[in-house]
Amino acid sequence: MIPDDVFFKIVRSAAKAPSGHNTQPWLFAKEDDGICIKPDFCRALPEADPEHRELFISLGCAAETAIIAARFYGYNPALRINLLGTDCSLKISLQKDDTIKQPELYSYITARQTTRNLYDKNEIPAEDLMILQQAVSESGVGVRLFSGQSSLDMFSPFIAEASALQISNPNFKSELIQWMRFSEKEAMEKGDGLYTACSGVPSMGRLVGGFVLKNLVTAKSENKRLLTQLNKTAAVALFISPTNQVEDWIRTGLAFQEFALTATKLNISHSYLNSPCQIPGVRDKMITALGLNGEFPQLIIRLGYSKKMHFSFRRRINDVIIEQNIE
Repeated sequence: MIPDDVFFKIVRSAAKAPSGHNTQPWLFAKEDDGICIKPDFCRALPEADPEHRELFISLGCAAETAIIAARFYGYNPALRINLLGTDCSLKISLQKDDTIKQPELYSYITARQTTRNLYDKNEIPAEDLMILQQAVSESGVGVRLFSGQSSLDMFSPFIAEASALQISNPNFKSELIQWMRFSEKEAMEKGDGLYTACSGVPSMGRLVGGFVLKNLVTAKSENKRLLTQLNKTAAVALFISPTNQVEDWIRTGLAFQEFALTATKLNISHSYLNSPCQIPGVRDKMITALGLNGEFPQLIIRLGYSKKMHFSFRRRINDVIIEQNIE
């Protein structure tokens, strides 16, 4: 069994992984031979993510981060995805290995962030795009990189249509307001959610912030915001999988986290333009337009150069650790 202090260090790293609305929908348990990661469906997003697709992508991100951290602490990790019955979990077996090479990406776990500001649109060097492409080594997951305005413009109609459908849905907007953190005090107390400072929006309190988001943020204003982001983007990474099953979602997360940490290493900012992947009808149109030939788009990531923003908060480590016999 791994020592308690190593278990806590690995979990603390894994909990730095990204998640939709920063819900952090994971639970960690210590096992005789390693670590078990389980989904926390109490932190699901029924409006934004009704199939739990992005929830399982987040679990994959957490698992990849745990794997990197385990190697840093001298353990050889082996991942097993268990989707049988009700025991849906990711199990990482750990064997002590004093010869294992420490992973370079470990030092970028705390530096990685979803950077939601506008990018300066300076071109990303071709060699760096190649490094990002090669970072996606997870079996069954692919990434296509798009650069140049004409290539990026292909995403515009799908982003506009999907975001308009979402922001016009009062249930979607209510869920978004629920996970917004409109002040630093609220963000620190909750340790989760979308802190407004991470998007460059000043603190305004829940009463005022909720009113603004509910009444003043419209499909038109949201489309303008997202398309401005796209127009300030140097490149887009489209993550695709051969099917659209739970294991595909988990493996997308495994691949994306290594990609995101590599981008951080290269000083390349990244953020999400995922709405076309979240609306099945829009996703199907995008599949046809991009000629994906039966492959499924899972993530749309914008890339570029920008200043760092405020980091999102994380829950206390004891809040994400459970005893293994607790379901």
